[in-house]
Amino acid sequence: MGVLLENFIREELSERLIGRIEATVEEAKFNPSIAFREFNGNVYDLVFNFEKSEVSVNSVLDASSTGTENLSIDTFLLAIGSNLNCHVNL
Repeated sequence: MGVLLENFIREELSERLIGRIEATVEEAKFNPSIAFREFNGNVYDLVFNFEKSEVSVNSVLDASSTGTENLSIDTFLLAIGSNLNCHVNL
């Protein structure tokens, strides 16, 4: 697990946000028109790319390449303690 993801989990992740993320992933499984979704936090933004099954964790305080961490949606869901997986029907 990368530093940005660890910091996001420690500093911004909540049960409410986990629920919103899970609902979005579930919706994307059944609605192929959902290609991207963004969640904006205080320090970290999440960008879900359902076409690539990828999520980017971005630090709004660091615009350099070290301020972004990309990982699979399944890896991200596992890291945040979700029981979902992302098998999007494309």
